[in-house]
Amino acid sequence: MLFSDLPFLMAVGIPLEMCRLMLTVTRCLRLSTRGQVILPVVLLVLSGCAVLPTDLGRSDVDALVGERGKPVDAGTGGNAASLVELLTSQPLDAESAIRIALVNNPELKASYAQLGFAAADVYAAGRIRNPVFSTSILDSNQAEDRNQVTFGLAASFTDLLTMGARKRLATAEFTRMKQTIGAEVLKVAADTEAAYYRFVAARQVAALRAQIARAGRLSATLAERYHDAGNLTPRDLALERAAAAEAQLAALEADAETYGLRTDLATVLGLSVAGAWDAPTRLPLPLDQEDALPGLLELAKLSRLDLAAAHAHADIVADRLGVTGWTRWLGELEVGAERERDTDGSRLTGPTVSWEIPIFTQHRDELLRVDAQLQIAIADVQRLSIAVDNSVRLAYTATTNARARIDQYRHRLIPARRAAVDRAQEEENFMLIGIFELLSAKQQEYDAYQGYFEALRDYWLSRVELARAVGNTLPSSANISEQRLDVDEYIRPKTADKHSGHGNMGDEPRMAPMDHSKHSGKDNQPKDNEVSPDQGVVPPGLHQGHDLHQNTDGGSQ
Repeated sequence: MLFSDLPFLMAVGIPLEMCRLMLTVTRCLRLSTRGQVILPVVLLVLSGCAVLPTDLGRSDVDALVGERGKPVDAGTGGNAASLVELLTSQPLDAESAIRIALVNNPELKASYAQLGFAAADVYAAGRIRNPVFSTSILDSNQAEDRNQVTFGLAASFTDLLTMGARKRLATAEFTRMKQTIGAEVLKVAADTEAAYYRFVAARQVAALRAQIARAGRLSATLAERYHDAGNLTPRDLALERAAAAEAQLAALEADAETYGLRTDLATVLGLSVAGAWDAPTRLPLPLDQEDALPGLLELAKLSRLDLAAAHAHADIVADRLGVTGWTRWLGELEVGAERERDTDGSRLTGPTVSWEIPIFTQHRDELLRVDAQLQIAIADVQRLSIAVDNSVRLAYTATTNARARIDQYRHRLIPARRAAVDRAQEEENFMLIGIFELLSAKQQEYDAYQGYFEALRDYWLSRVELARAVGNTLPSSANISEQRLDVDEYIRPKTADKHSGHGNMGDEPRMAPMDHSKHSGKDNQPKDNEVSPDQGVVPPGLHQGHDLHQNTDGGSQ
């Protein structure tokens, strides 16, 4: 049906602009001459072919991640296994763990695969639907008449008219998808770094608890010998045995916690927990100076990819609302050409048009849906903007709090606990207090060590969360020191050095069994082939650079 009556079209409720468009299409179709099929050819030429990204946008995602300070091994492809083998051949650090996760994490591989959906939409938006070929053969009831044969070819003119808008929306959605995938990559990187620090800290605590258990067993063995010699009461012996058992239980719990955290790290790395990979037992010391909060808040606004993706989504929906505003009047429009051979042998050729007239419905429901989506998208942007600001402030507060706790442990609690144990040991030696008070003092000293390790762990975890909230590597990360907290300084057995009056913590090893020797005369001392309370195996590779805990008078603690 060809429309040529403008008043009629307006009378049935079609807007003026749509009436003019319909009349223009009709006039164009009339320009087609007999024996020519112009319009379908034009549609096929104009449809063109959409060009797909060569790597489905993976390099763009890698660029977004690299701009935010994360190590990206671009173009690894089939060499990922070789890279993982190389990095796991030596103890992992935070950076090498992130590199492994970014090429080996299964969930991240699935996230990258989602780029294919957006790329497919870009491809589809640059094409129109295939033309439809039709034919009919009608047999006449007159013997002398020939069959009526009709051939037709029609294509969607609606697809052609909306192609520009569809390509623009699909391209914008592809960009948003790359930002979303980039945000997921940064999340995996942050999860990996957090799992790494938890595992390393757990190994520190496990090493501490293992040595405490070892010292407890040695102390209980010595207590049994002094008890057999009649110089230790049954109550004190029972307390020593109970303390050794509790220390062994704490060591077993620390081992179980360490293995669980190793499993968590292996999961995010995409490795087997039983694999031949490992991490050191020493966390870095805190930075000398932290980043300023105002600068981090501004950096977050520029760096958060999920916030950028939310803004992009709102822009896409707003654009789609405008497109829906005019396409809802267009309906489905198909144009083509038809050639017919009539029963008398005459041939007819001409254009065809099939048009959905928006009389009974103008697709206002589509407009309402897109408008609702726009309101939701705007609300999501507002919600995420507030969440970004709050998360940065929360992580910054956690970092400063952890740093303050570390200072309290280093400069106040641990020196005080060490002094208390030294004085309690002296008083117990002279039988001024019981062994229970000494055991309590030593347990509090051990708990202070573990609390210090955990505070240092919390400091690095809070920095990971701060970087996650900012959406970028923290500027101060470039100043991370090579110094590490050495657990050997806390767990090596105590040796006798009667002339050591000054020095740092490294001058006097702390971990020692109880000294029961003052409970007896020299005739009851352990014989030469027995283990002395002051003897022990000193682990190799002691670190002497940690200047923690010194009395104000210069005495070693």
